[in-house]
Amino acid sequence: MTPLRRRPTLQVPSRPDCHEVAAVLQAYLDGELGEDEAGRVAEHLQHCQRCDIEASTVQQVIAAIRRQRPEFDRGTYARLTGVLDDLVGHDGPEQETAG
Repeated sequence: MTPLRRRPTLQVPSRPDCHEVAAVLQAYLDGELGEDEAGRVAEHLQHCQRCDIEASTVQQVIAAIRRQRPEFDRGTYARLTGVLDDLVGHDGPEQETAG
């Protein structure tokens, strides 16, 4: 399993402009900014309609994607995992060949 990549520490200036907010917006929405940096971005969003609309749009897209994720019971998940393992040749059960 590949470990999750961590984002580098992000610095937000005391009075960030739109470009600086855009550079850290995803980290802000993911809760990855420190308290001070998050506060600076939040303050900017309160006063900048364009950036606030962008943040709201990203949040709505994320929410829509999350709603579309299917939920599988353990049996279905195990069968799907087995099929995928067989397709890519990972330690799946050997298949008999006719012949």
